[in-house]
Amino acid sequence: MFLVLFIGCAADCERRGLAAGDHQRCRVDGWDDREVLVHVPASWDGTTALPLVVARHGHSGTAANFDSSTCSEGEEGGPNCLSTVADEEGFVVAYADGTGNAAGLSRSWNAGGGEDGWRCVGDPACEDGVDDVAYDDDLFSLLTEALPIDEARVFATGMSNGAAMSHRLACERSHRYAAVVAVAGANQASAAPGCAPTAAVPILQIHGTEDPCWGWDGSAEGVCEGDGEPYVSVDASMEFWRTANGCAETTTEEVVEDVADDGMTTSHIRWDGCAAAVELLRTEDGGHTWPGGSQYLSADLVGGVTGDYSASRAAWAFFDGVP
Repeated sequence: MFLVLFIGCAADCERRGLAAGDHQRCRVDGWDDREVLVHVPASWDGTTALPLVVARHGHSGTAANFDSSTCSEGEEGGPNCLSTVADEEGFVVAYADGTGNAAGLSRSWNAGGGEDGWRCVGDPACEDGVDDVAYDDDLFSLLTEALPIDEARVFATGMSNGAAMSHRLACERSHRYAAVVAVAGANQASAAPGCAPTAAVPILQIHGTEDPCWGWDGSAEGVCEGDGEPYVSVDASMEFWRTANGCAETTTEEVVEDVADDGMTTSHIRWDGCAAAVELLRTEDGGHTWPGGSQYLSADLVGGVTGDYSASRAAWAFFDGVP
């Protein structure tokens, strides 16, 4: 009973530190109800500096359910789970919590927008002007106090609203993040309030062409329709990073092996001549989902999830390849 209670409660991780195999909720000083779930690989020797992946859930998600949503059928411990990949490859995953609504349940990130007709991403964090860049600073301070982090190998990933927040941090904390992988959410900050990275940041976008919640063209429909204001499109987001990272207009494209009988196929597109990589995994007929992860809502609502590859493994392969 004591062990269950200890794991379930947030700890002062800055003071007590973290150990190999921990899967611990940690308090972030100054941010009530904005904890972080930190997964430390069991293979860690206790001294070697660790790579860090900060993972951000989508709108209405939480740190805990984002962890499981990266797993096939939501089953933790499976081969596609981000935490499983972390154990195999020896990096820390920090699943952060966005701002909760009045009930503390539906969480979101202030990823930008809300000006000049662009959708504010997302509610309530964006509408309330929450300073999620400052939260990231405090989160990073916590993690570097609790663990020896290799500060040259700090990466960001996220889904939907969390993906858009990862783009925003590539804009505003380009000195911190060595690369970003964004799934089903593009760079809203490039339209409003603006994106001005001080260094080139490698970017991998993972997106389905039939995503109803963050449409390829920036639209949204069905359960995700909202107020009708647009998102930044996938094409516009990629063009922003192509220009920012000094890429040519030409690309190299290869087809990902079609191993699942799911009616979806994926192309891996790489822009040529970049100072920092700009890449896109485009899943034809893919939905608002984490490839290789769970079908967290009906495909009629959010579209399908492809089993041809794992976004968790694709993300780490991209991060690990950063020079």
